[in-house]
Amino acid sequence: MRSYNKRNVAIFMSVLFTVCLGVLGTDTAQSKIITNVPADVSGDELKAIVIEDFENATIGDNGWKVDSVPKRFAKAETEQKLKMKNPVNRLEMKVIGGGPNDMNVEEWSLTDKGKKKEKCLGVAFQFKYPGKNEVHILAPPQVDWRDKTPKLTYNPSTGRDEQERGIELPGKSKGISIWVHGRGHPYTLEAWVKDYRGATHIIKFGSINFVGWRPMNADIPVFIPQEFQSFPQTRVTKITRFVIRAVPNAPREELMETTYFFFDQLKVLTDTYEVNFDGNELHKIFDGGSKSGEKKQQ
Repeated sequence: MRSYNKRNVAIFMSVLFTVCLGVLGTDTAQSKIITNVPADVSGDELKAIVIEDFENATIGDNGWKVDSVPKRFAKAETEQKLKMKNPVNRLEMKVIGGGPNDMNVEEWSLTDKGKKKEKCLGVAFQFKYPGKNEVHILAPPQVDWRDKTPKLTYNPSTGRDEQERGIELPGKSKGISIWVHGRGHPYTLEAWVKDYRGATHIIKFGSINFVGWRPMNADIPVFIPQEFQSFPQTRVTKITRFVIRAVPNAPREELMETTYFFFDQLKVLTDTYEVNFDGNELHKIFDGGSKSGEKKQQ
């Protein structure tokens, strides 16, 4: 008869418990709101959606902005003092003509983006010193991804609803992709994603030390909360910025020369399914919705 010591039994029970916990956790994460009419085969609507194509992008307070770490001095007493002390010799952002020839054009688009590839977003920068340098590409002020109306978020510091910067990710997002044009400089790319609870998560695309256009992909971790057990179930997640980060141990001369990067067609792979039930638009009428919406509910 085969014998088992206490240590082997303990290990077996621990593994069994971990597997069971994983299975239970998966079922809980995939649960949906139960309505009188259950979902049909459209209960999972996985789609690739273009959320920014930079065709109508603007630069400035009402559009995309660029910043750096260390920060670039905007003003100085004299031009000579500016050249001596400014840690960033150059920091520019422009929307220019051009784009990757291999990038697909969308014939049908939920966001009405991705139908053209005539423009892209470009940044040019030069740091005075090598080190842990960063370029931050800040998203435009947040708007609703469907109707393009301004989206306000409560700011506990000011006690007011404010329009934060961010590009909304429709549905429950699985992954992000963006086209990047590099010139062989030692930098990495990451996206900062903010969930509906206010927590920011760093999504890493990896090295952008290559030459020419290339699509970069990154998965959205399953631990980022994107749904709630009430209607609407899907809760908005948004990209607040992209960060171009220098590789600290790269050759000194490569970190101090003028560097260019270009970006095009930001796309998200997402499940856009939302529960549907009789009267799901009633809140719009309560808050002063249109008469057409009122008639629809009668």
